[in-house]
Amino acid sequence: MSDQTVVMVVEDDPASRRIMSHLLRRSGYTVLVAEDGNEAFEQIRPDVAVALIDWMMPGADGIEVCRRLKQVSGDRAYAIMVTARGDKPAIVHALNEGADDYVVKPVDHAELLARVRAGERVALRGRRLEEAWAHARSEAERDPLTGLFTRRVFDEVLGRSMQSGATVSLLMIDLDHFKRVNDRYGHLAGDEVLRSVAATISAGVRSGTDLAARYGGEEIAVIVPGTHLPGALELAERIRRDVSDLHVVVARELVPVTVSVGVATAAGGEMSPQQLVGLADARLYAAKEQGRNTVAA
Repeated sequence: MSDQTVVMVVEDDPASRRIMSHLLRRSGYTVLVAEDGNEAFEQIRPDVAVALIDWMMPGADGIEVCRRLKQVSGDRAYAIMVTARGDKPAIVHALNEGADDYVVKPVDHAELLARVRAGERVALRGRRLEEAWAHARSEAERDPLTGLFTRRVFDEVLGRSMQSGATVSLLMIDLDHFKRVNDRYGHLAGDEVLRSVAATISAGVRSGTDLAARYGGEEIAVIVPGTHLPGALELAERIRRDVSDLHVVVARELVPVTVSVGVATAAGGEMSPQQLVGLADARLYAAKEQGRNTVAA
């Protein structure tokens, strides 16, 4: 394991703290140690990749430490709760409060290391995605008409997102009857409509997480990482509704604007980027067949 990976141990029991710290250092990790929640608050750093956090401690408890860790790390750190409470309600509570995993005391050393390594892999994938995002934010990667990211950036980020093994949803969005707009009002008016729709979509997605790109012509694609189908459908419906509420005026005439949206989701590397795009495209076609101005999944 990389000696640059920082693991934090927050444990008030001296023997447990010493054993876990020794095990992690012997495995090549840089280890930060805190005796309780209050000391953990002082030591938490943005570069902590994985944290082992005892649940029951004097002062701030493990849930509070987990929340602070997520806040400082920008939700990038992987939090493993270490607890003697093995009952399901307690475990569900910890996971709902932001923990990513848990181990039950007495801790098996092999299991502990395996869970830390799994957390490290998740953290490294997150860093790779951040690198892709940093590259994508360059102004040179923007479509000059819409301000959206280019098709090349879309292909790169979708590929990296799916390589991470995380759940990825994709929205394929197409302006309805766009040719009629160009034919009736002219291409300059069509450009204005496209810019307005692009701005509406950009305002509706999560900044720094989702990616909206001009896929081609009047088609826009939105990558929604870490989101399952219900959440992606909610976003798609919100975009559809916001676009239909647009007031684009050309030559003192209100131009009606609507979009159709196809939504697809892939989890755990179950399909290739090309397959996900193909599935979202097929659902976009289905939305068109259903009468346009609708969402299909």
